[in-house]
Amino acid sequence: MQREAQALVDEWAQTFNAGRVADLARFYTADARIVPPGRSTLVGAEAICMFFADIRAQGFRDYAVEVGDVFAKDASLVVSGRWELRGPDAGGLQLYKGNWMNLLAHGSTGRLIAVHMWN
Repeated sequence: MQREAQALVDEWAQTFNAGRVADLARFYTADARIVPPGRSTLVGAEAICMFFADIRAQGFRDYAVEVGDVFAKDASLVVSGRWELRGPDAGGLQLYKGNWMNLLAHGSTGRLIAVHMWN
């Protein structure tokens, strides 16, 4: 489970870092939600891709994630860990870090993100 989850989030990070934000939709269920810190929940692939396109446009790059814990809950996997990302700051680029959690559901192509949240 841990390797499967790490492979999925690594591929997500590579897609984001390559600037292919429209391609991020393939990682999410049709009714997926993201819960960005301090913002309203966004629902659906189009809203999710627009959110991450805006993050890229603001200059955020070099996203990396590390899976710390994975456990099965019913037919889903709950995956959590640490993230880091470089982004603009008044003095140039800053390294931001935090915790994240994904709820992975079964999809036609394997596991897909149903809920994605971070701080």
